Amino acid sequence: MKRTLWAVFCAALLLAASLLAGCGGKEGALDGFVWAIEPRYEFERVEPVLDADPMEEGTACTAPGEAGYYLAKTGSGWAVLDTADGGLALEGAFPHQPYRCGMGHLYGPDAQYSGEQEKEYNAQLAALGSTFRMEVGHGGRSREYFWAPGKEAVYEACMVEGSFLWTALAELSPPVQTLLPVRRGALRADFPWHDPPTWEDMELEENGLYAVASPAGGLLTDFVYENAGMAGPELIAVQRGGKWGYVNGEGREVIPCEYEGFWGPRWQWSEAAGGLVCEEANYPAPCTGGCVVVKKNGETGVLRADGSVLLAFGQVEDAAPAQGGLLWVKTEGRWGALRLPEK
Repeated sequence: MKRTLWAVFCAALLLAASLLAGCGGKEGALDGFVWAIEPRYEFERVEPVLDADPMEEGTACTAPGEAGYYLAKTGSGWAVLDTADGGLALEGAFPHQPYRCGMGHLYGPDAQYSGEQEKEYNAQLAALGSTFRMEVGHGGRSREYFWAPGKEAVYEACMVEGSFLWTALAELSPPVQTLLPVRRGALRADFPWHDPPTWEDMELEENGLYAVASPAGGLLTDFVYENAGMAGPELIAVQRGGKWGYVNGEGREVIPCEYEGFWGPRWQWSEAAGGLVCEEANYPAPCTGGCVVVKKNGETGVLRADGSVLLAFGQVEDAAPAQGGLLWVKTEGRWGALRLPEK
């Protein structure tokens, strides 16, 4: 009888020890979260689609029907990922990250495909449920926002296929819904107009630094930031000292400028290559789903929009901005999607 009790006691100790050991491992590191999609995808990276239209520096693509689709890097290149269920389309179509061009197409400057392949790719995108369609490339538009000297108001400068539009923010339709990165300046007064203007023809004050404006056009900060973008209704990314942080709708820097950019392509013309070449852009993440992915010293964390911690550095190996209530993260070398906790 004593031996039996002793055996039961030892077994209980072993069970308790194994449970405690499990709590200290990777599974325990994500306690409180529920997997919507178990981590089983061996992607190298997952990131948003860059929208090259709204601002010169770009932003994350959030057009209707496209917000739920990211890019995943596989062994054969970049593919389109349905963030809701892990479905893939266009595997191997893009050697580098494509972007959404000014007309709403998915464009990879170095992607090579025939007319028949384009039809097949578009069929794959339609089957995935995405409104993205393939395009060999064409022009579009780009926009920036300026605090106009003398008018003391925000204006939108829009360049469309050689045309230049200068519109007061209050006159835009539909109205702007996000925080805005603005610089103080306007088109130079002596511009001759025999050629279409470029961004180099804008005369900038305040050393070309950025401020943050509200959707209504009121300045929320001084002109103190080196860069700004990835604007949303809750937060806008701002750069100071080469590092990124985030400002909220009250003009407060709720996330300090101490984080690194880490995603996105920047396609630049190369005379040597005789065409566009892809460079790593190192954009900051947009604030989506009430949280933002940040990186520091090679580690990944996720912060809430108020600056509090959702996932501490080191809890996951990598993460992509939230979409549709899901947060795609990488753990033990595999990607899956966590369900975001209710606010």
